[in-house]
Amino acid sequence: MSRTSAWATAFTILGLLTAPAAFSQEAPTQQAKPHKADAQNTASSRIVVVEWRIKKGREQDFLDYWSTKATVADRTGLVGEFLSRVEDRNQFPWMVWDLDSNWTTFLNVGFWRTGSDFHEQIGRFIDNAKPPLDFEAQKRRRVLIAPERWRVGETPFPVSDAAGVK
Repeated sequence: MSRTSAWATAFTILGLLTAPAAFSQEAPTQQAKPHKADAQNTASSRIVVVEWRIKKGREQDFLDYWSTKATVADRTGLVGEFLSRVEDRNQFPWMVWDLDSNWTTFLNVGFWRTGSDFHEQIGRFIDNAKPPLDFEAQKRRRVLIAPERWRVGETPFPVSDAAGVK
């Protein structure tokens, strides 16, 4: 199966339903019925959220680092990863997440087949004693979360890496 097909299938079900059958079929068409998960599937998949606190004016240094140096060598267990900048609260006043204006906040959300997959590819190399990188205003924060419920929409997720990302 091509990498594009695997991503389309995985993202169609939000990367949260990773039964082996999900990887052996093309993304469902709009008329297809959603795949129902069982308790075993919901218990194994994980989402990692990392809050990056980047010094003002150093955003491009961080983006270059994330895109070219903070890579995932073996993506077997990675469903998808999204590095996102927080939108402007003036434009979207309904946002209520308290963020410090002394730095630019980026959130990295990674969908993993299992917590073990994340640990093998990334987690075992994390050293919380290391100081922040030069472009970080403060140390990043991260959390591993286990999906309890979800909704699947009809709009597909991206099926390839963003330009410039390794």
